[in-house]
Amino acid sequence: VQPKIHGLFPIPIYSTDIDRNFTKKELDFVKDQKNYCTKNEGNIHTTDSYILNKPELKKIKKFLDECCKDYLKTVICPQNNVEIYITQSWLNYIDENQYHPMHYHPNSVVSGVLYLDCDKDNDRIHFFSPLKYAHISPKINEFNIWNSPSWWFAVKTGQLLMFPSITTHKVNVKKGSNTRISLSFNTFYKGTIGSNKSLTELIL
Repeated sequence: VQPKIHGLFPIPIYSTDIDRNFTKKELDFVKDQKNYCTKNEGNIHTTDSYILNKPELKKIKKFLDECCKDYLKTVICPQNNVEIYITQSWLNYIDENQYHPMHYHPNSVVSGVLYLDCDKDNDRIHFFSPLKYAHISPKINEFNIWNSPSWWFAVKTGQLLMFPSITTHKVNVKKGSNTRISLSFNTFYKGTIGSNKSLTELIL
């Protein structure tokens, strides 16, 4: 009998594309916002952490709202009349030899990154297993999805990735001369979660 390996409790990494070119108005706004940034460890991000409220990004906000609805419907599948909505949002800028340190997103359900300008040959995002520090790790001969403490995705302009906010991730030192620009956002529930009868009800 051929053995089977079951993917138990996988981490969903939702990937899609905006499927259009960004407009000149959107790109001019995004590039100008680099002048209004705060230093992060390894890179910079906009001081405005509600950037999707800007009218220049109205169409992008609409696209991201639709993706949040789809993630809720296809991944979370709630029983109650629940929504997830975007809370904070900001732009990240990573130049050559800069990076984004390992982190996760507290106080959020699902987080996302939309790539506004990147080099598909050089730009990647790295995700880390929650079991990274929780098990014995012999030296690996060949990495696969079962034994890897981390996994990376090459990213391209127009691509959106969404994932549980507890998922640790980072960007390694940037290669290539372009400025990697991404829009990150967090989300939270709106509606009633849990159950009144089981004493777990939470109205948000």
